[in-house]
Amino acid sequence: MMIISHVQTAIKQLLANKGKTFLTMLGIIMGIGSVIMIMTLGEIAKQFLLGQITQFGTNVVEVAATGDLGPFEQDDAIYFTLDDVQELNDSSLLSDMTGISTTYTLGTTLDYKSENYTISVWGDTELVFSVNNLDIVAGRLFDANAVKRHDRVVVLSQRFAEDTFDSVDQAIGEKVRIDGTSFTIIGVVTDIPMSGGPFGGNYVYIPLPTVYEYLAPSEDLNKIIFLMVEFDEASDPQSFQNRLVYEIKRIKNLDQADDDKFYVANREQFLAIFDNVLLGIQLFIAAIAGISLVVGGIGIMNIMLVTVKERTKEIGLRKAVGAKNRSILAQFLIEAVVLTTLGGLIGIIISLSGCFAAVMIVNWIQPDWGVKFVVVPSAIIIACAVSMTTGLIFGLYPAIKAARLHPIEALRYE
Repeated sequence: MMIISHVQTAIKQLLANKGKTFLTMLGIIMGIGSVIMIMTLGEIAKQFLLGQITQFGTNVVEVAATGDLGPFEQDDAIYFTLDDVQELNDSSLLSDMTGISTTYTLGTTLDYKSENYTISVWGDTELVFSVNNLDIVAGRLFDANAVKRHDRVVVLSQRFAEDTFDSVDQAIGEKVRIDGTSFTIIGVVTDIPMSGGPFGGNYVYIPLPTVYEYLAPSEDLNKIIFLMVEFDEASDPQSFQNRLVYEIKRIKNLDQADDDKFYVANREQFLAIFDNVLLGIQLFIAAIAGISLVVGGIGIMNIMLVTVKERTKEIGLRKAVGAKNRSILAQFLIEAVVLTTLGGLIGIIISLSGCFAAVMIVNWIQPDWGVKFVVVPSAIIIACAVSMTTGLIFGLYPAIKAARLHPIEALRYE
């Protein structure tokens, strides 16, 4: 009951000086708020990334040539060809490989009737759809025969089809011109996760040899710098990746000790890299927040010392009527803890509100992303504990000073 009484007294004292109370709590609010915000945003980003990886599939290894820098291409740059891809497909060492996506991308324009659209062309084999988990919405997909024949056919992303035609079914069979060349729309597939950016989700898929023949610049003919290699889900990702790297180096006549020519990573590694980056950011923000909490704690200690002076006569009177030192100490210590805890709660509310607003804005701008707001209970518990501990540490000296006041001297204080 005594603790409840002290808490009620502390709240009354804080409410009696609202302006001073808020300014005193500002450092705590900023420190706790920043920690909660970065932990919450980090968890939201992590869950979103995990969802995207799961949607794409975790049984995929991505291979990118690192020597090809476009106009600044290195003399020893490597790239892959369709013959290289065929060798990988025929490799007995990669018997658990289930498909290779050999995406070649370029930005160009698509003309339909009197309208002109900026699009991203994905030139690939028929495996692009299975490797990227793209499902048919309407029509059909191009197959291996269409790839071999260099058919001028195109498959649209769902969002692009819906924005361009009255319905996805209406798009099937329509003729469009891509960079001046006529193509026939044969199908519509689901959108790529996180599609958007400069192309606004306007993605189209064309057989890779067709892209080389009609759309790609001459210097890029039969040049592939990015592979997505799918393997059996029962296989060990690292084992498959090691075997894949060995075969690529063999096919390209590279030294097995040379790791600089291309970059290889499976999606579990991408998630691990993200975790490490996120941890670094969180530690950096935590360090800054720690400084803010120390500054806020010093401010609380100073304001509590001022409060002790202002209430010296009250302390003397309480002691004169029998109040014990521990009761005085508890009262001022509880006031400091209430002050920091309240500041922490305000910081938590503000930061969570900011994170929620950020998620709403992202989903409004990119509704297909489906970013979910996440609350991290452990972060809130830690924040509350840190707030209370800050109050205990920085409120202890003023509380001890108040408890040690001599009642007669306190009553004489002017």
